[in-house]
Amino acid sequence: MASESPNTESQKPKSLDDLKRTVQSAVTPSYCYGTLPLSPSDGSLFFKKDEGSDARYINFGALDFKDEDILKLVEVSQRATFGRGDKDVLDESYRKAWKLDTTQFSTQFDVVRSGVLEIVHDQLLHYEKNTLPLEAELYKLNVYGPGSFFKPHIDTPRSDKLFATLVVVLPTVHTGGNLLLGKDGSILNFDSAKLVYAKENKEPQIAWAAFYSDIEHQVLPVEDGYRVTLTYNLHLPEADKAQGVPKGLAFDSCTAVVSALSTFIATPTILPTGGALGFGLMYKYPIDPTKADLTKFTGALKGNDAMIRDACLSVGLTVAVKVLYYERDRYLNGSDAWITDDVKTDDDIGWDTESSLRSRFRDVGKRVITTDIESKSKSERKIPTVWVTPPNRLLTTNLAFATYGNEPSVGYMYGDLVLIATLPAYKERIHAMLESLGDKVDTTSLREKAQKVLEEMEEDEDESDDEDEDMDSDSDGYY
Repeated sequence: MASESPNTESQKPKSLDDLKRTVQSAVTPSYCYGTLPLSPSDGSLFFKKDEGSDARYINFGALDFKDEDILKLVEVSQRATFGRGDKDVLDESYRKAWKLDTTQFSTQFDVVRSGVLEIVHDQLLHYEKNTLPLEAELYKLNVYGPGSFFKPHIDTPRSDKLFATLVVVLPTVHTGGNLLLGKDGSILNFDSAKLVYAKENKEPQIAWAAFYSDIEHQVLPVEDGYRVTLTYNLHLPEADKAQGVPKGLAFDSCTAVVSALSTFIATPTILPTGGALGFGLMYKYPIDPTKADLTKFTGALKGNDAMIRDACLSVGLTVAVKVLYYERDRYLNGSDAWITDDVKTDDDIGWDTESSLRSRFRDVGKRVITTDIESKSKSERKIPTVWVTPPNRLLTTNLAFATYGNEPSVGYMYGDLVLIATLPAYKERIHAMLESLGDKVDTTSLREKAQKVLEEMEEDEDESDDEDEDMDSDSDGYY
């Protein structure tokens, strides 16, 4: 929402571009993945060849099943086809695997009860879509044995509501069979073979990956053993079926953001005398902004909003949800905007038509400067601010005010809830960051860089003091 002048944009330090790119990638991912322990009670799989045959059973949550058990699964399976246009095609030069339709098997594993679908929801549904529930439809069970593969393809949409694909890899001993997202794995190389058993105790666990349905992907050849997967189609329901926002479950993707923030903070040319970092909220929370306690609300953020908050705290920044006020359309052109700690009422800024909006609003907030990232201003009324992710009109409040011209009239301020991290002056923020990081990460290179900059700054200050003394001495000679 905030605009930046062309000159400012062209002079941005690399660390700012890196920070924006890293945060944007972290908070609006096109995929997500993880692992989850699989207990024997959730690992049972019943299967059969057809309606007239007896059901068989494998427990993937147990430690005593062998490849021979999986071969029984293969015996009742069919060769896997793939979609080409509106047809299902069998071509083992393009895809070699086995499949079971949902009429042939039943699994005790539940993507909802396990919490996997909730994580996927918060990671892949961004902005306004986050208010919609995500529905998982179990589509197929696939078995990839030695030499099995699936060449690059995009999933054939079985419905216009298809949103994403979820692949759950069951715990079997195998090598190869990596799932690659993007050309040659440019987005993700998902090596599930290394993830399906917990390293510390060799307990079975599932490995799962979810990704947008329009992402090209492939399965590399399985080298040894059997790779068994459950595939789900993830749908967005009809709008009139939408329920409230489900309880969030954050996904641990802080590391890259913390690294980018650390580099950004250690750059002395960005906001050297302090300022703020701004982040638009990702989720539409079920709250009334006019009644919310923003201090408590900051601690109740979910998903990637909580991840950004925690990343900022881990590098020593103070972070809080605040209200960004602006006049519609004008803020887009770089006009005045204000940050306040709480929601304001119409009476807070008054109805005095003889005073300008700027002077009236100045008493209840601080002006936000979004363009001058190298600002050295120490004005208490100005907060130079860098928007890492733009403000979003997800949680808003309007504020009426009187305007004057040829005739008095009523105008409106628009307030968006945003996450603001206060950035102290360079020396203070460097010391706070290094103290906060402690031994959690290797800060050797950051410390060396920061120490060098601090020494240069002290030398500049000493030279400045010497010049001031010389000027004082010269002045004494005139009197």
